[in-house]
Amino acid sequence: MKTVNGKVSEKELYEPIRQCLMTQLTDETHRCHLEVTADGAFSHTLKSYVRQDIIFSFLRKKASPDLTGYIEKRGPDVVIGSMSSIQGFITVEIKTGKITLQDIYQAKMYGDLFGAKYALLISPERIPEEIRRLDQQIKVTGRYMSGWVVYVGEWYDKESTLEPFRWLPRSLYKDLEKDLGY
Repeated sequence: MKTVNGKVSEKELYEPIRQCLMTQLTDETHRCHLEVTADGAFSHTLKSYVRQDIIFSFLRKKASPDLTGYIEKRGPDVVIGSMSSIQGFITVEIKTGKITLQDIYQAKMYGDLFGAKYALLISPERIPEEIRRLDQQIKVTGRYMSGWVVYVGEWYDKESTLEPFRWLPRSLYKDLEKDLGY
């Protein structure tokens, strides 16, 4: 992987994290679809599911979530590709360094724009203790418009198929299990 100042570049993390999340968020009853959208390019499929298409007027190469997608229910009684099969949108912001408060607000913004049920902020760096403490005291990962949460993830085990992330404020997978029956 290419490095910037001895670190992996953000762009180099898009595909491995996308693949890892898709594997983690797909099971026998759900399918995860994630696209790299950091360059402002969204597929026609993804655009067709976004109800408020006006948001694309505001998103550009320098102002788009790194990954965007959705979780889709699948099964014999579900019409795949229909709006009713979509269980929730996902936006993902990826950072190479330590997570900052500004990063959390950026992830919140993208989550709110897309009405994403799952707004993720992921870094290979350890989640700073100051961010953990701030979240305990004022719930900085809480989202205002939707009432949902920004999940801050530490991508620590790229090889694990069980749990390659540590999450703040709580496990994304436990919420998925509760919300969608994973």
